[in-house]
Amino acid sequence: MISFNRKYSSDWYFVAAMITLMLLFQLIGSEVFRYQQNWLDNSEYWRVLSAHWVHVNWKHLFLNAAGLLLCLSIARPGWSYTRWLLYQVYFALGISFLFTLFNPWLDWYVGYSGILYGIFLLAAVDLYNRDQLIAGLLGAAIVIKITLEQTSDINLTTSDMIGSPVIVDAHLYGVILAIFIASVNRVINIMKHD
Repeated sequence: MISFNRKYSSDWYFVAAMITLMLLFQLIGSEVFRYQQNWLDNSEYWRVLSAHWVHVNWKHLFLNAAGLLLCLSIARPGWSYTRWLLYQVYFALGISFLFTLFNPWLDWYVGYSGILYGIFLLAAVDLYNRDQLIAGLLGAAIVIKITLEQTSDINLTTSDMIGSPVIVDAHLYGVILAIFIASVNRVINIMKHD
């Protein structure tokens, strides 16, 4: 059930702002904002951030927006605006730099799904203290989907629906970056209690 109480209002306001930004970028056009492998050579530094809020088409945008709303509805993280913003920037920069290092064949990329996978996993980690069953199921679903995307010949993506190949490495990178954040947070919490 969707919760709109005060504790979670920052979640809903921030997500509304993100979706509005995605809509604005989509109206302007993906060519200006998309990640391109030659971003560094061309000094187009904005592309490492902006690529994650623009999409191949409107279906792609609506699928990612729906995923973000689903994440909020299930996990209700209750994060501050600052935390939301830091996560967005961290995932965007991290995924883009990992593309640059490990996906030299990737000419261009657009989409929020890499960030979305990372957000889903961090929200599941935070949810664990409130609802271990749902958090565990959510985390397991993410890990299973990532594993199948990376190892299976079965098409588990929305590529047919959006009319463009899905870059599943973005999902993997989002999850790897989320695991790093969760691990660092865990170490910090342990150190605080010692």
